[in-house]
Amino acid sequence: MSVPLSTIKSALKIDYADDDADLIRLREAAVAFVERRTGLRLAPTACTLYLNAWRDSVLPEVPFVSLTSVAYVDGAQASQTLAAGDYWLDRSDGPMPVLRFLEGPDLAEGTAVTVTYTAGYSVIPTDLTHCVIAIVGAWYNNPEAFQPIGLSVVPMSVEAILDMASVRTVLR
Repeated sequence: MSVPLSTIKSALKIDYADDDADLIRLREAAVAFVERRTGLRLAPTACTLYLNAWRDSVLPEVPFVSLTSVAYVDGAQASQTLAAGDYWLDRSDGPMPVLRFLEGPDLAEGTAVTVTYTAGYSVIPTDLTHCVIAIVGAWYNNPEAFQPIGLSVVPMSVEAILDMASVRTVLR
């Protein structure tokens, strides 16, 4: 789910459709900017993690939603899905859960354990919605890097909100 175009247009007091394509482009760029800056996924996304061995691993995309499967190719070259009782999610240390294994079966040589999971907000938090709108507004009103007068940077509130929302772990 992204910030609806109607929400952006209402906040920016735009009541015509002439610039809708530009606003959508700016919205997508702003969402990508917020995601890179904060380390958060703003929409539910299917994620894949590949492991070369049965080792405890951080699921790095935030916010974590659900684990879909843990698949592997066994020593007999058959595709398998690891039983849910053979692993668990440890959520005791920060926003990124750690996938822990009891004991993994033999892996076929040259293959990997494939962990699939979903991460991302189903509803974007209000402060991050505000950031996206503010960035779109700043870019919409200042489309060029250099203007003779009135050049402004992204509003200070955006930086403050992004700093507070950023994922803080030993990885980031």
